[in-house]
Amino acid sequence: MRYTALTLVFVGLLIFSANAQKGLPGFGKVDKADLEMTDCEFDKGAEAMVLIDYGNTYYDRGTVGFSTFKTVYERRTRIKILKESGISQADIRIPYFTRNNEERILKLNANTYNLDASGKVQTTEVKKASIYSKRLDNYRSVMIIAFPEVKVGSIIEYSYVLERETIYLKDWYFQRRIPVRYSEYQLRIPQLLRFSIQPNIVDPIEDKQEVTTENISASEGFIETKVLRSNYIMRNLVGIRDEPFMGAVSDYLQRIEFHLTQIDYGDRTRDLSTKWSDVINELNKDESFGMQLEKPVPASESLVNEAKQIANPEARMRFVYEKLRKTMTWNEDDGIYTDNGIAKAWETKTGNIADINLLLIKLLNDAGLKASPILFSTRENGLVAPNYPDEGQFDCVMAYVGIGTGFFILDATNKVINYKLTPEQVVNTNGFVIEGENGRWKEVLSGKSHYKVFSAVKGEIDGEGTMKGTCLVNCYDYARVERCEALRKNEARFRDDYFIKPYPALKVEEIVTNNIDTDSLPLEQKIRFSSVLNSSGNYRYFNVNIFSDLDKNFFVAENRSSDVDFGVHKDYTLFGNFTIPADYVFDGLPENVSIATADRGIIFTRNVTAEGNLLNIRINVEFKRTFYPVTDYADFREFHKKMFDKLNEQVVIKKKANP
Repeated sequence: MRYTALTLVFVGLLIFSANAQKGLPGFGKVDKADLEMTDCEFDKGAEAMVLIDYGNTYYDRGTVGFSTFKTVYERRTRIKILKESGISQADIRIPYFTRNNEERILKLNANTYNLDASGKVQTTEVKKASIYSKRLDNYRSVMIIAFPEVKVGSIIEYSYVLERETIYLKDWYFQRRIPVRYSEYQLRIPQLLRFSIQPNIVDPIEDKQEVTTENISASEGFIETKVLRSNYIMRNLVGIRDEPFMGAVSDYLQRIEFHLTQIDYGDRTRDLSTKWSDVINELNKDESFGMQLEKPVPASESLVNEAKQIANPEARMRFVYEKLRKTMTWNEDDGIYTDNGIAKAWETKTGNIADINLLLIKLLNDAGLKASPILFSTRENGLVAPNYPDEGQFDCVMAYVGIGTGFFILDATNKVINYKLTPEQVVNTNGFVIEGENGRWKEVLSGKSHYKVFSAVKGEIDGEGTMKGTCLVNCYDYARVERCEALRKNEARFRDDYFIKPYPALKVEEIVTNNIDTDSLPLEQKIRFSSVLNSSGNYRYFNVNIFSDLDKNFFVAENRSSDVDFGVHKDYTLFGNFTIPADYVFDGLPENVSIATADRGIIFTRNVTAEGNLLNIRINVEFKRTFYPVTDYADFREFHKKMFDKLNEQVVIKKKANP
């Protein structure tokens, strides 16, 4: 969360110096064997690996007039590049809070290490010109380090000190997307500060703790207090790699989280457990959040007045939403705080997600509707802990509009989604509505809206074994949004990803798309194609699973580390109509079949009829569940194997014998 100053009776704390990385090689002392290493021995095939990740936090006197004391966070990281794809691991970005100088990065050092032609370690220092800060919004910035001379085999290393005007502790992540050989976190916590420590640990951890007595300088002189010295070490952690439909990687990383709960004054304690009412109060008074809704937006009066002429509340809401999303351009930045503010965003017609959606809320309220901010942690950002009140858990804000007994979730950064459709990235999550003193949690479901694909294929096979055909693909709801976004972003890639690469046996001759700008209609895609059938003697073969969006089984890996999270329900329907030459007969047809998972969360049905030289086939696949825990993966994987075996069964035709 963003940090506020706390007033205590103490004037400062003694610095608890860390034992400087005992047993670790010093900064710049690189082992030649690490430079010669070509693979990670405990996570084979990794693109890169963390050799050392060291953190140390202790307390120091704060800045006079701002905070009573501060935390000093020391960080040192060393990374080995193992593959070409791992070079991106050298793109280091260090996020920090910059409003009121809340956090400061000091003593930043960075090097690249390589072996020269003679086998000696060559050190390239990162110059100051290659280290720069980029502002993200009114509160956050990121320090960017551009390492030189990085290639496969290189090692990069950086260290810095982050001074923070707060008594709150940073969480420590032992695990990453790439393997970690050694991770250590040291802490020195005076026992007048009480933390709830929540470990999310699976692998073995070395946990050493010691309580000592030390002096603290207070307004009444030096007093003695106990200090908890903690040291946490984990080794040889495999990387958490992206898996299909896995949700947020951060939810699966092994880590320790710290929540400040009390300050012990000796004769009394002060409860610092934040309540959601505290979060709302802070947000409402914030210049980059709640106060934005109190400010006028020049030049918006004509839009608001036009909206007020619309009597129906839903139609009025839609009018404002449509006008705004067509007018504004999202700069691709997330967050819950505005960058330049809603008035500036309206003037420039651009902004981050908070600029645009808080502007939407303001205009909806000015038009006589009841709209409130609703905070979300998107599926990519990770799960929210409702019992830990902290706005820092959320990564976006949208508009919550209640009309009658229903409600709408609106995101005006999305150019293609229908206003009735809840944005996919927050479906089946809990949003926090900022209204009243305490706010409220709102479960957001997809309802009747699904990811829905309908395909109708018509193919005619000639005597030479060439199929020529057409296909109509209609995409509804979330399938429509996905494809429209892909089409707007890159039309050539859209064609490749959905129609060409998945079906290498087909020659796609024409693709026509309709309704991209009419979000109340399905995205219509008309395809003209041809294909030369495989043959063996008098037999020819073809697959009916064409343009169904079910071309790939994503669940072939034997093992999986994450749950399966589809986000939304999925429905697929495929109609096939195929005509074979008059001198051929059907020799092998897929059978009529219906299979389902034990809980009937996934249902696959296929109906096949053949009369004369005409084949009709219908396939339906329904995903009635959106979430499967990793403990169910073995059965889930086995069902997918059976289903895709059925989907890809061949139709066999045979030439008639001469009379």
